[in-house]
Amino acid sequence: MLPRWFIVGLILGFMGGCAKPLDLPQVFVSASTPADFTRFRTELGERFSAARLADFDTAVKELQLDAMQRFATATEREADMLRIANGKSVQAVTVLGWQARRARFLREIAELDAMLQRDLLQKERTAATGTPGAVLDRIASERQVLEQLHGNLSATERHLAELTSPAPAP
Repeated sequence: MLPRWFIVGLILGFMGGCAKPLDLPQVFVSASTPADFTRFRTELGERFSAARLADFDTAVKELQLDAMQRFATATEREADMLRIANGKSVQAVTVLGWQARRARFLREIAELDAMLQRDLLQKERTAATGTPGAVLDRIASERQVLEQLHGNLSATERHLAELTSPAPAP
């Protein structure tokens, strides 16, 4: 007769083998080193389609772009992204990255709006003598880019709302 511990071990092993693999949002990021993250991302690519990984990949890039505010080199920016991502779920990293994207759009809008306001003042000051064409061209360009940035910000905010809303019950 087989020992009781062996039978229990077989049952636990069988149950563990039948466990449903984690879906992408629940997978924990392994990013203790750049090589570790590369291996992790490669394994994700083997399990999930590029379409399913698009939000995560965007988030990783946005975290690196966000690090540009604090670090000069690409190596430092990558290390910061790895520090932020390591040990968190793909869902958490995705949300953090998309929040960084939102913050980037807000910064860019503020910077461009300041430029536009200066050019509008220049236009006012030179209206009587004829505003230079270069100023008018800059104003038109700044308005166009601001419109695009506001559109990108709106889309990002909608997507963030989707990412942070509770999943519907099955």
